[in-house]
Amino acid sequence: MTVKRQYTLPYCQLILEGLTASGNDSHSPLTVLMNVECYLPGTTQGSLSGGREFLDSLVAAVSRYGQQLLSGVTVPAKAAPTEPPWVDLKSGPDSCHHLLVRSQPLDHSPLVSPEDLIPVDIPLSTVQFHDLMEAVDQLLADTQTLPDLTAQFQALPRRLVKPSIAFSQQALPATLGAVALAAAGLAFFFIPPPQIKPAKSSQRQSPALVSTASGQPPALAAASSPAITAPEQLALLQRDLTQRLQSNWKPHPAPSQNLVYRLSVAADGDIVAYKYTTHQALQEVDRTPLPQLSFDPVATANPSQEPTAQFRATFTPTAAVRVEPWSAAGTLTPVAKAELPEITSPLKAGDRIRQLNAGLYDQLLARAKPLSTSEPLTYRVRLNQTGIIVAYQPVTATAGLLARETPLPALAAAPDQASSDPQADFKVVFTATGVPQVNPWDGWP
Repeated sequence: MTVKRQYTLPYCQLILEGLTASGNDSHSPLTVLMNVECYLPGTTQGSLSGGREFLDSLVAAVSRYGQQLLSGVTVPAKAAPTEPPWVDLKSGPDSCHHLLVRSQPLDHSPLVSPEDLIPVDIPLSTVQFHDLMEAVDQLLADTQTLPDLTAQFQALPRRLVKPSIAFSQQALPATLGAVALAAAGLAFFFIPPPQIKPAKSSQRQSPALVSTASGQPPALAAASSPAITAPEQLALLQRDLTQRLQSNWKPHPAPSQNLVYRLSVAADGDIVAYKYTTHQALQEVDRTPLPQLSFDPVATANPSQEPTAQFRATFTPTAAVRVEPWSAAGTLTPVAKAELPEITSPLKAGDRIRQLNAGLYDQLLARAKPLSTSEPLTYRVRLNQTGIIVAYQPVTATAGLLARETPLPALAAAPDQASSDPQADFKVVFTATGVPQVNPWDGWP
């Protein structure tokens, strides 16, 4: 069945035409794209059209350029492309954002590669580009249109982030320190050397226990910080921390033995401090993702007043990461699981799952409102066969903390209303604007 999806704003209208996944069901997701039209009122070109390659290139260009404008940091290219993209966005000497589009000729000429085509330069004002970016965001947030289409953002390395303090101000303390050190050295030159007596004991302290060693991260605030003790919150932080460490650890080569660290984690999942437990863990800490993932508090912050949880992170030679709670005595503390129980009677009918997916999306969209965070909130939501939300589970620590900002608590059934009928799980992601993204947890049937 041929359907249309359109996303309209004052200075941009994005229209997609394609085929649905099943017969005559207009609520079924649009999975095959036939044509896309992009209308840009007030520009020299007016409208653009193309197929899936054009849409993918447009989404990639808008995502990259929008990320660059919002962060103020130029995103470096991961690798030199084999050929220029169909769509690109660049800033110019004027105040415009230049949309560069390469399009095939409308006559019956044979198809050519993008590098053989001269791009059309379409200047966009800030308002026009904002509407174009908003239209693309609405498309990406709509799980009923091309569910495989995703935004293409790139994580920015810390070295590219602009410092909040000028370099001259950062260098001034070091310069003054060097002058003071030189003066002190000159003064000590005139002092006779002391007589050194042999020490009575040659016992040495293990480097793993020295808290003032060079390169040591911020001290753990276990003693003065309020402790997070709620079992469900600890389980959520543990799962979130495991996922982030595992996805960011690329051991090449793998360590010869376990690298064990003690971590202090805030209630929102930020790693506020970490400490090695062995000498090898200290030597190889830069090979782990801890330096990149740890939060560097500002000078005016008082981390000791923030509730934290202590965890033990182990990076193994088999490229696995284990995260376990750490008690005050250094032993592991078991916590209760916050996982949803297995579904005893899962729904398997593809048509019904698609209907439940569309119904859940409509319910959440009707109550959507902006969030207080820019981080997406991900949940596992369970529906019975009538479409009632019988349970939901946050996937990340931030999602657990901000669950009340979403419609889920208001829509979830009370315990006595939960049905024992066949059920199905769905993955729900709320963007910063509150617009939901809904997909079956185990993928489309």
